[in-house]
Amino acid sequence: MLDVEKVLQIKKEYILHKLDVGVGMFWLFNIQNGDSFKLNRTSYTILSLIDGGKSIGEISRCLFDKYTNKNADLILKDFEELIEKMRKENIIEERR
Repeated sequence: MLDVEKVLQIKKEYILHKLDVGVGMFWLFNIQNGDSFKLNRTSYTILSLIDGGKSIGEISRCLFDKYTNKNADLILKDFEELIEKMRKENIIEERR
């Protein structure tokens, strides 16, 4: 379970980018080493909310508000999995 009080941020060497072509393409770039990750819309939405200003609890509420017609347990599970993956990949960190 995630600590809802913690504030996360994407590390400074990463940037999110959305190409408004067709259905939309979503990317996460490491501007130091050139690594890039193609994202789906949901991952992009979640990462765009990890701005160093919102707590995990606030981000969860934003997701529940955006996806009101979806299963809340599934949203929370997907959110937790993405956060854990991004931590393991050293892409996000706790704001200090």
